[in-house]
Amino acid sequence: MKNLLLVVVVAFTGLLAGCSSGSSTPTLTSIAVTPATASVAAGLTQQLKATGTYSNNTTQDLTATATWSSSNASVATVSGGLAKGVTANATAVTITATVSGVSGDAALTVTVAVLESIVVTPANDSVPVGTLTQFTATGTYSDGSTQNLTATATWTSSNTAVTTISASGLVTALTINATPIMITATSGTVSGNTGLTVAAATLTSIVIPSGPQNTITIANGTSYQFTAWGFYNDGSKRYITSQVTWSSSMPGVATIAPDGHAQSVSNGSTTITATLGSVTENVTLDVSTATVTAIVVGPSGATIAPLTAQPFTAIGTFSDGSTQNITQDVVWASSSTAAATISNTSGSIGVATAVAFGSPTISAAFGGMSGSAMLNVSSATPTSITVTSASAGMAAGSTVALQAIGTFSDLTTQHIGTVATWSSSAPTVASVNGFGIVTGVSNGPVTITCQLGGVSNTASLTVEGLTAIGISTGNKAGLSVAGGTSIGLVATGTLTDGTSQDLTNSVLWTSSNPAVANMSDASGSFGSAIGNAPGTSTVTAVFSGQIGVASLTVTNATLSSITIKPANPTITLGNRLQFGATGTFSDTTTENLIGQVAWTSSDITVAIIDNSGAISTTGTGTTTITATLEGVSHATVLTVN
Repeated sequence: MKNLLLVVVVAFTGLLAGCSSGSSTPTLTSIAVTPATASVAAGLTQQLKATGTYSNNTTQDLTATATWSSSNASVATVSGGLAKGVTANATAVTITATVSGVSGDAALTVTVAVLESIVVTPANDSVPVGTLTQFTATGTYSDGSTQNLTATATWTSSNTAVTTISASGLVTALTINATPIMITATSGTVSGNTGLTVAAATLTSIVIPSGPQNTITIANGTSYQFTAWGFYNDGSKRYITSQVTWSSSMPGVATIAPDGHAQSVSNGSTTITATLGSVTENVTLDVSTATVTAIVVGPSGATIAPLTAQPFTAIGTFSDGSTQNITQDVVWASSSTAAATISNTSGSIGVATAVAFGSPTISAAFGGMSGSAMLNVSSATPTSITVTSASAGMAAGSTVALQAIGTFSDLTTQHIGTVATWSSSAPTVASVNGFGIVTGVSNGPVTITCQLGGVSNTASLTVEGLTAIGISTGNKAGLSVAGGTSIGLVATGTLTDGTSQDLTNSVLWTSSNPAVANMSDASGSFGSAIGNAPGTSTVTAVFSGQIGVASLTVTNATLSSITIKPANPTITLGNRLQFGATGTFSDTTTENLIGQVAWTSSDITVAIIDNSGAISTTGTGTTTITATLEGVSHATVLTVN
């Protein structure tokens, strides 16, 4: 019995020993960090995982409980196993996970930052047609840095008929388009874009040419033609006289018609206002009590052939010593309507039309006074017509002004473009108006005919495609102008057959910096660059999907002297003469000042001179012709025999 009890006790003791041995805690033996080798771009992150292996061969995810560290925190940091690249480095950093003294490592290489997005500016802009806009592409990288990618990005426009874009991001607005197009910059697989609307230029100011103190003074009973010029945000200057709304604050002093023609009613002062949209400009019109004391009519002694025309001018001298152009106010008459008639109809007032041989007296009456001039109508008949250019190419939509010179039986010559009959052989290819201005309609050949009195001649034109536009100036070397003056720029188009066309009157002229220079888009002064202040502006000439670009410099040179040509000329009564004026500046450059100088004649009973320097003789004798600009003058003596 004792022996049996001993066996049981021994067995139980062994069992207890066995149970105690099986319940011991496994220990952590190693940690593996995965991925063991990794790379991440600067600014981006890489999630690492720490896996622990224990003494009983079990494993456990220790990522959240491990203590993480980086061997070089300036290259990469780590928290909770999430490693972030800080700075690109060719040498891998060691990322370590530690638990209870046991560690595991991974090698992490930080590469250069990667491009994540591109922003294109200016964003959702609206620009005037014909202007240049520089776009910028800014890339944002994974490390938060930014970089200007303008020069390296690939630029595209969603509609190249509306805008073109250069490799450097310079956009040319070719046509008005109310629907935004997309301007896109792409670098690798990353793109950014923005919308761009091409709109008509916006009016920024109106200028009404006037005298000192912004005032015009006229005599009672006379009229004055106001003009309005608009300045736009595309740097252009445009003639807007017929577009503005004209008003007079005192209609009892003067009224003003929709075309800007003011008619005095009584003595006093009134404010004349021109309004277009939200932009307005005012000038003062003073109506004086002065009365007319004499009237001079010119030209006197002019000779023209039947069927041709001659415009006349009437200058009134008033009791206050002032002179005034009263061509629109006088009553015109011809002493012999069988020889010549003269118009009193708006639009052609003062224009005499020759009918037949004779020497009628053309008279102008106003305020109880009258003046007269002799007109000679010869018996000459047209014998030939020369049309220039006799042959030329032109782009569709452009204009070409043909010149017609008639040669008559007395061997005289005369410009007949305004009195001849013009016609086109194919109006669907090119049309022509009554002044010989041809407008291209569609590609093809066309014959333009000029006819006067049974004599005719033709010009052969070809309407074709346009491949390029260049900008130049014909009156001085280099594209520069002194502040306060202007120069004429020329736009020359290259056509598909390699010939060229003067497109100066057809293109849209713009200036990138209106504060420096404006470009005229007005009839009679197309391409005139007006210097406002020293600096540089980019001038563009846009037409039919092509653009010419030039850099215009406005200098601070001052006018030193003016030279009038011809000097001291002698002409016969009735003959024509055109004066020219050339300015020399402080930097030794010269400019053609025609249309900029103020012309005066000291004796209007000998000759009168218009704003362009054209002479109309009114009698025999001598008169001093003076050209003045910016306080600088030059004079010459004109003798009329």
